[in-house]
Amino acid sequence: MVKDGIFLGKRYEVLSKIGAGGMADVYKGRDTKLNRYVAIKVLKKEFREDEDFVRKFRSEAQSAAGLMNPNIVNVYDVGEDRGLYYMVMELVEGITLKEYIERKGRLSHKEVISIAIQMCTGIGAAHAAGIIHRDIKPQNVIISKDGKVKVTDFGIAKSVTSNTISSNAMGSVHYTSPEQARGGFSDAKSDIYSIGITLFEMVTGEVPFDGDSTVSVAIKHLQEEITPPSELVPDIPYSLEQIILKCTQKNAERRYKSTDDLIRDLKRSLVDPDGDFVVIPPLRNADTVIITDEELDDIRDTYGDEDEDEYGDEYDEDEYGDEDEDEYGEDEYDVDEYGEDDEDEYGKGRKGGEDVNPRMNKVMKILMIVVAVIIIFIIIFTIGRAAGIFQTWGSGTTAEESESRVKVPNVVGMTEEEAKEALNEKGLGYKATYAESEKYEKGIVCE
Repeated sequence: MVKDGIFLGKRYEVLSKIGAGGMADVYKGRDTKLNRYVAIKVLKKEFREDEDFVRKFRSEAQSAAGLMNPNIVNVYDVGEDRGLYYMVMELVEGITLKEYIERKGRLSHKEVISIAIQMCTGIGAAHAAGIIHRDIKPQNVIISKDGKVKVTDFGIAKSVTSNTISSNAMGSVHYTSPEQARGGFSDAKSDIYSIGITLFEMVTGEVPFDGDSTVSVAIKHLQEEITPPSELVPDIPYSLEQIILKCTQKNAERRYKSTDDLIRDLKRSLVDPDGDFVVIPPLRNADTVIITDEELDDIRDTYGDEDEDEYGDEYDEDEYGDEDEDEYGEDEYDVDEYGEDDEDEYGKGRKGGEDVNPRMNKVMKILMIVVAVIIIFIIIFTIGRAAGIFQTWGSGTTAEESESRVKVPNVVGMTEEEAKEALNEKGLGYKATYAESEKYEKGIVCE
């Protein structure tokens, strides 16, 4: 255990422990040379003799040291002193996004977008430097007291040129991409998948996949589609839901190609929340994903003994968790920073109900098609009936037959000649039969 008050590298004074994870402890310290407070991550004792863990710890520092971005927790220094391997980082006084979600349950849509844009800005800077985070999750996102969002813990980050990631380097299973779950190649699109899962949690207050074991959750990432967020939060803007669904596509080629593309749609969602502008590429291969026994064994080996939070929450809530919740309230984030500047690029936002939800548009289109078909059928039927094509209502005869029917005149009491003339006028013929009658005289038509 590192005691308070000791110095590392003859420069960094350890003040107090503020957090602990699966591999390292985090201390609040002071840089005596620059007279500033810092966070010092020290590798745990049980891992100091393990060359793989030491190499991994150094890899984190080397990966993150070259990243300088306002949305990344900056790494200042790395070193070893008396067998203690340590990394000196920017001290961010705040809480993790995970804690923030737990406090509020669900975040407002504008708040979700503001946090996501800042996350993507930091992660995009890492991607531009050839670094994939591979462990994006709310526990690795810090919200400072002034509302600044910073991504931390590049603990399993590797160069893009690396083909695969080892089982010890796997990120938390609830946020891992399908390709990471398989133990295959991962790239920037893998981080985008994890961003999508984080977005889902911010919107709904829960993760899309859960289970009794890490293996079962990993398999769900491979085989199951996420529940559309609108089923859990009906008032979610249509565009934001589509952004989440695009980020979390099983096929990496159907996700956003870069964080820049994702940021562009997030900004547009602020000014056109119900716009139908998110394009998800069509699925080229709809075959069911089959997991072989060998792959299943690999997944079990990867997740069977895994500590879900490899580093845990970077900062201890005891240090920063007693702040008034209002300090991190909904008004903490200024979304105008992203909203006003983009109206000219994307047009005016929705006002006065002028725009119709695209989902309603689709329903209306279907109804219009059905009505049009019915109208066309009625017109055809009416014309056909008039032309004698269809049978008349309520009879088994055609229109032509109906028109040929005439009323037979009553010829009883007429002479045979008179009856013949009356029938001929109607175009009718007759056949005479003769019989004796006490009522009528001879030659008179009788009943």
